Amino acid sequence: MDISSTPAAIAPHFWFGRWVDDAALPHALEHLAAHLDATLARAFPFDDLLSACAALAEDLRHARGAFQALHAQACRSATPEDARAMLAAIAAMLQRDALQEKLRSELGTQRPGVLERRYPGRQYEAWMPAGCVVHVAPSNVFTVAAMGMVEGLLAGNLNVVKASARDGDFAPLFAQALAAHDPGGRLADYMAVLRLPSSDQALLQRLFAHADVISAWGGEKAVAAVRASAPAHTRVVAWGHKVSFGYLAAECLDDPEALDGFARDICRLDQQACSSPQTLLAETDGPGLDALAQRLAQALARIAPTIAGHHPDTAEQAEITTAVSVARAEEALQLTRVIEAADGGWRILLDRRPGLRPSPLYRTIWLKSVQREHLGAALRPMRPWLQTCGLATGLASAAPLARSLLSAGVSRITRPGEMIDSYLGAPHDGVYALQHLARRVSVDGPPALACVGSLDALEPPAALRPPAVPVMDKAAFQALSLAHDDPLTGLVVRSGGSSGQVAYSTFRWADYHEQMAVTAHGLVAAGLEPARDRVMNLFAAGYLYGSFISFWTILEHLRVRQYPMAMVPEYEQIAEQILAHRTNVLIGMTPHLLGLFRSQGQQIKAAGCVEKVFYGGEALSPAQVRFLREECGVPVVRSVAYGSNDAGPMGYQCEHSQGGVHHLFTRLQTLEIARLDEDAPVQGTEIGRLLLTSRARSAPTIARYEIGDTGRWVPGPCPCARQEPRFELTGRLGDVFKAGGPLLNYSRFVDFLSQQLDYAGPVQLHIDSEPAATVLRIWVDDTLQAPTTEAAEQLCAWYDELGVIRTYQLPLIVRLEIHPHSDFVRVKASGKLRHVCDHRLDAT
Repeated sequence: MDISSTPAAIAPHFWFGRWVDDAALPHALEHLAAHLDATLARAFPFDDLLSACAALAEDLRHARGAFQALHAQACRSATPEDARAMLAAIAAMLQRDALQEKLRSELGTQRPGVLERRYPGRQYEAWMPAGCVVHVAPSNVFTVAAMGMVEGLLAGNLNVVKASARDGDFAPLFAQALAAHDPGGRLADYMAVLRLPSSDQALLQRLFAHADVISAWGGEKAVAAVRASAPAHTRVVAWGHKVSFGYLAAECLDDPEALDGFARDICRLDQQACSSPQTLLAETDGPGLDALAQRLAQALARIAPTIAGHHPDTAEQAEITTAVSVARAEEALQLTRVIEAADGGWRILLDRRPGLRPSPLYRTIWLKSVQREHLGAALRPMRPWLQTCGLATGLASAAPLARSLLSAGVSRITRPGEMIDSYLGAPHDGVYALQHLARRVSVDGPPALACVGSLDALEPPAALRPPAVPVMDKAAFQALSLAHDDPLTGLVVRSGGSSGQVAYSTFRWADYHEQMAVTAHGLVAAGLEPARDRVMNLFAAGYLYGSFISFWTILEHLRVRQYPMAMVPEYEQIAEQILAHRTNVLIGMTPHLLGLFRSQGQQIKAAGCVEKVFYGGEALSPAQVRFLREECGVPVVRSVAYGSNDAGPMGYQCEHSQGGVHHLFTRLQTLEIARLDEDAPVQGTEIGRLLLTSRARSAPTIARYEIGDTGRWVPGPCPCARQEPRFELTGRLGDVFKAGGPLLNYSRFVDFLSQQLDYAGPVQLHIDSEPAATVLRIWVDDTLQAPTTEAAEQLCAWYDELGVIRTYQLPLIVRLEIHPHSDFVRVKASGKLRHVCDHRLDAT
């Protein structure tokens, strides 16, 4: 996309990536319908939006890029200090974490527009864009147009902002800056900013004719004018003026912290925010109200000088003067009392009559008394305009007062001193804004979708380039995990891994639940049926292990019946529970599942209840799969998922996946396969190192992480119709080694023993040095039926690389040895079998 740099002063309208002048605008509007149809038919570039917002936020934080132009525009209506503070606030709202938290709070998802199953049912639901959203921005708050447009983009809409003709160029320059940071170059297609006067009804009605939603800011008169001009089919979302107030319960009348808090609320922003108090109500009588006024005056005298303020303009000052003059005149009737700062910087208007009163602002507060039983009657006349109540109360009164205030029409209750503050994901005026800019849709598809959890898997995934950073190895990850102390961390798990070194992985709760939800779709792809299956969870629990709790969450998300047995050694008890509950699905670690079926397989087979086994941690060899299917009667044997505690979920199997073949979780990961000996992409189906960049891990950031596994791309489409790419796991990086000749791979030894000798037991390679040779000892258990010497000879003839070694008489001795299970070396932290034990470094 080519964004013109034409100054907005010459061409005031930003029209989907280019600047246009007043003369060209009518012609542009003629083509808006075609642009809408073409743009909304494509998938919204959601990841590009998050990247662009984060990049613009960094510019604003570090005063670079578009900062100077935006700051200059902000200074048209604010002091340089206030303008800088407002830009800092915008930068905070544009942070990826803030945007994702807003999405989670308001829409319940980090990824709108994705049709996902309502487990255990078959229907799909999603938040989809409303279509074309026209934002009618106010003329007094320049940030509203920019952030309203961002909200519209988050919901996936095409957005046209109607700014006031009197406004500066903040909104169009903001749109241009956001588009300039777009890595995909498509965001500009979703953004237009027009500086139109409200008096130009002809152009406005032409614009409104294309709107699916009009988001209008302003007073009642302005909103009514928008409604009158909007087509009957268009939904108008009004964000009008609101009234906020404070309430002091009887037990807090003498609380100095509460009074200081209200004094700050009165002074901050000179009451210009909708959430600023205009009236302070107190649960007291007449004399008590006079005493309270004195204490509040003392608080204002202390607080006001510490908060910078603005002088009202002529009209605003006239309004203040009128209100004070009337109040002074009514003092003779003992209805009011005025307490004012000597310099006129603040004023308290004590009024003995009930009810809220709008304030002329600029640190002008009405003070009134009302008993809690009369709160509803006092607030009812202002119910449509009520927003925030700053509530000072004791513990005993907190619940009943909150109920009274909320039932009276208040949408927001805060502490004194924090009335204009907010938090990530907070509702606005009693609603979630994003829900007004989106549609909740549902799809009930054909029976063929029974194994599909998310329809986006059937469409080509967005192509994301991995970041241009060095490869992160295990040591770098472990150093990162030790150094990282994120205050938002919700879960900490340990990983022994095949390296044997303990590492700790941290996850924010939102990231964790996003990963588990996506993994649940993968388990459905593998054959789990949430509506009918009964699943026994046999993964390891305790000791900071993550597998059991992860699959607990996954199964909970699927709403499938779960039996949380964990990885206990009492195989008889496990079998008893399987038979007692007719459990038809087992999930767990490979060695434990094999141990269970070796011990209790015939009993389980006789009962005929176990239909599916989903294994994790280590791959099953073809012989082990045949053992479970043919000897133990389990029809479905597949990977439960490909993942790790450090990198998170990475891949899943479908019904057409065999062995180590998995689909990539494109919602969660970007995968590179790099060559074994250099940091360059593999060619074709060449085996290489797996490098993962997490797309669902906000802290710590995992980029180009060398997980320690090797694999290759699987070309061609999958018969399951999923568009997520496939890859095949071919072993661990530690499984690829040199022992007196060419590179050898542990998985090839397993393949030979499984395919040629029908051996399904453990396999471990031990490499030793002798004075004149390297010794490769292949450990197996006593279930191997073939003589070891003959088997070793067959292996050397079958494995081409070993044949090369023999042909060239390279110094490698291959031995096949039988050892008891207790002698096999396992990783202490996880109990996994160590595939390759290289003793050459410690050989003397």
